[in-house]
Order: sequence, then C-alpha cells, then structure tokens
Amino acid sequence: MLRKKAPILSFIFCLTFCSSGLGGVPIIPSTADNKILEKPIRAEVIFKIGSDKMNEDFYKYPAFAVGQNGQIYVLDSGNSRVQCFSKEGNFLFGFGRLGQGPGEFSPEPRIIKILSDGNIYVIDNPQRRINVFNQEGKFLDYAKMLAWYSDIVLLNGTYYLTNFILKENHKPIHVSRSLEKIDSDWGIFIEPAVGILKQISQLSMPEPWRISYSDSNFAKLVATNRGELIYSQCFPYRLIKYDVKGRVLKDIMGEVDFDTYLQAKFDVDRLRTRLITSPPPGMRILLNVNIKNDNQVVVSYINPEKSIFYLDIYDLDLNLIARYRLVDKIADPQKGEYVVQSLVDDDNNLYTIVVFEEDYPKLIKYRLIFD
Repeated sequence: MLRKKAPILSFIFCLTFCSSGLGGVPIIPSTADNKILEKPIRAEVIFKIGSDKMNEDFYKYPAFAVGQNGQIYVLDSGNSRVQCFSKEGNFLFGFGRLGQGPGEFSPEPRIIKILSDGNIYVIDNPQRRINVFNQEGKFLDYAKMLAWYSDIVLLNGTYYLTNFILKENHKPIHVSRSLEKIDSDWGIFIEPAVGILKQISQLSMPEPWRISYSDSNFAKLVATNRGELIYSQCFPYRLIKYDVKGRVLKDIMGEVDFDTYLQAKFDVDRLRTRLITSPPPGMRILLNVNIKNDNQVVVSYINPEKSIFYLDIYDLDLNLIARYRLVDKIADPQKGEYVVQSLVDDDNNLYTIVVFEEDYPKLIKYRLIFD
C-alpha cells in the first residue's frame, strides 16, 4: 500500500560491438527472405492543443496520458499542473499546483501514467515523490522515492519502475510491491551511445553525467496482458521482453536503415564540459512503445536525418508484422520542432507532443488513414 495521505561476417560484428558489455547480443526480428514491406500511411489532424489561450499555455516539456474514456491528461510540467481535455480537445478541468505538499508538484515533473488500477500517477523526480490521483483529479495518495524514475507500470499488484543511470552493470528495472520500498532490481543495461560509459569515466566530474537521463522520459516500460514486460529506451531501437522475475524472453534490435544509437562526444575545456550529440538534444529516435487492442505492440520512432515518422507493429511475441511510414511530416527539426512523446490508441488515433523553439508546446491528435 502507498503511504496514507502521502504523494539493434561485418553486420554481426557491428551488432556485437554495439552491444558489448550489455548482457548479450539481441536478435534481428526479420530476415532478407522475410522482410516486412514498408507501407505509407497518412495522418489527418483532428485537433491541436497548445496556445496562448488560458488552460493550454503549456510550458517546457509536457507529457500526456489518455484514459479509457478518451480523456487526455496533459502534465504541464513548467506550470506544475495537470490539464484534462475531452476526446474532442475541449478543456474540462485541471489539478495540481506548485508546492511541496501532497498532490503538489515541483517546477518540472516529467512523467504521467494511467496504470491498470485506473489511477493517474505523476512521477515528480525533483521532489522524489509519486503523486496519485483518480481520473477526476482527486488526490488520493503519495509515495516517497529513493531514486529517480522515468516510467512505471502496475502488473498483478506489483509496481515496476524504470531507473536509468549511465553506470556499468546498472539494473534498470526496480520492483516494488507497495512503492514504500524497492524489493528487487534487475534487467540488462543498454548504452544509449556506444562507448559513452568509457567517455564518462574519463571526465573529471563524471557523476552529473551518469544521471543525466534520470529526470526524463528516457527509459520506457509496458506490460502485456500475458503478464510480461517490454523495456525500451529513446536510444537505441531495442526491445527486451522479460517475465516478472526478470528473465529475458526475447531481445531484439529494430531492423532499420539508420543508426539508432545516440552519437555522443564530450567536449572538455578548462571552464566546462559539454555533451555534443547527434541527433540534437531535443530529438529522440524511439518515441514510445504501447499496447494496442491488447494484442499488438506499437513502436513509434523517427529517422532523425530525414525527419520521417514510422510505426512498427509487433505481435506480443515481438514478431514484426507491419511497418508504416507517415507521409505527412509532423515536426521539422530544421525549424526547431521535435516530437517528444507519441501514442496510438485502439481506434487508430495518433497523439503526439511537439515542442517548438518559438511557440507553445502542442498536443496534436491525428486520425491515421491506411491505404
């Protein structure tokens, strides 16, 4: 129970190199003789939320969750609040505020999820706290955290959280029966950039860089209706399926025609250390993994060089069954536009959060049109 009243001989060589020290070599989901053909798909805008209007003047990097009734909950992180909108995009109500008390947020809470119990969980890492609300916005409870987390699921009464630190042999999945304490941890550590651990170890002050992804939606976790867990990261395109004891059931790299690892280099001078990355810091490659209609795993990702949005569809055994390329461009990095979160629901609606250099962040809902 929560505390009461508390808140992817040369190709094989490349793959082996990229996975060295990462707990094994993942497999490739399809072969040249059985290649999934890429199909075009269109996305028709249904509505956009995010402007200078009252209640949708989002600040910094929002996140969102969609309830079973279609209501959209936007975690407006920079404004320390959650804004609820109808499935048609109309504002309904808001909850939460800046503060340090139960149900209140820091200036930058980053993660919002609706779990299998139907409640809304907001992970507020700066406050080391998880606040829990019902879908009407009523504060229910909170739990104190001893680590920073980037995702959470509830499966058969047990919580599974993702904690990512750039440290050798780090265990990224933490297990808790009550959220009051962590009972165990397990999982394969994956370097988001090849050799980044070695680079960090050579810095004069490595610790801040080891936790640089901790307070973001970087590592993701999804539970299937078969009692399994699928783990993923923004970099690289790799999916690992576990049982609830932490045993690896399948480990695959996405078969794509571009490098899905982060390209990272530390620039060190006398005054400061900078991390130079490609793609730019605001862009992720793997945006989300979610379950659709209880029997499909949807992976949304972007080719950062071409700004092409893709959807890969797997069955629950992580066999690739379809790949779709979005014809419409939903963000242009050359203009400072980045997709930071996405989701496809059971009715083939696509939701994205897009951030802009010179405009308000927007939640955009599309209707996917299959040819």
